[in-house]
Formats: sequence, structure tokens, C-alpha cells
Amino acid sequence: MLDLTDIKKLKNALDKLEYQLENHQQDKSVEVNLAEIIANFKQNLDFNLFNGIDEKLKLIQAAICDEKGLGRLNLLLANAKVPKKYYDIFYNMLRGGGGVDKLVWFMLLNQIYICKNF
Repeated sequence: MLDLTDIKKLKNALDKLEYQLENHQQDKSVEVNLAEIIANFKQNLDFNLFNGIDEKLKLIQAAICDEKGLGRLNLLLANAKVPKKYYDIFYNMLRGGGGVDKLVWFMLLNQIYICKNF
């Protein structure tokens, strides 16, 4: 993720480039610095995107292996964007009996009340 210092670096590099263009200067170091900053941002964003895809694939694998239990429940909770602090509620419901299918109906009927009102 980008933080405030990264954004300030980018703003500073863009300001230098703008000054250079307005004053008809041709300093390559300004362009190289800006290109390095942008490449670094792209690399970080690609890494974060890969991690997100990798996490979803692991959830899908677990759901395929355990379609009536915890694997499927974790995938459903992730897709519903239920905050992790509420997972124990659903785990307890699963442990109480009924399986994931009963939980799916519960989640649909209540329209994921927890997510909409947290």
C-alpha cells in the first residue's frame, strides 16, 4: 500500500518535473527519478494484487476439499466480506450442527446483517 511518505515523494517529483517543463529545462535526472518512483509503486501494487489472488486461490482449494465444512465456510465469509473478528460466530454455528448449507441460508435470509451494520 502507498503511505503518506510515498505520496509526498511522488508529489515532489511531479512538482520538479512541472517546474522543469515550465522553465524549458532538460534535466534527465528528474525524469529518471520519477520513473523509478512509478516503477516502485507498480511493483508494490503488483505484489499486493498477487497476494490477494493467492489468498483467494487457497480459500477456493480449501472449499473444494471441504465442501461441507470449514473450507467452504471460510470462502463464503471472505466473499461476503465479513470482518474476521466475527468469524467465531459462524464457526460456533457450524460446530453446533446443521453444516454449511444451513449457515448459507441463515446468511442469505439475514442479508449478512453483521457486515451491513458493523
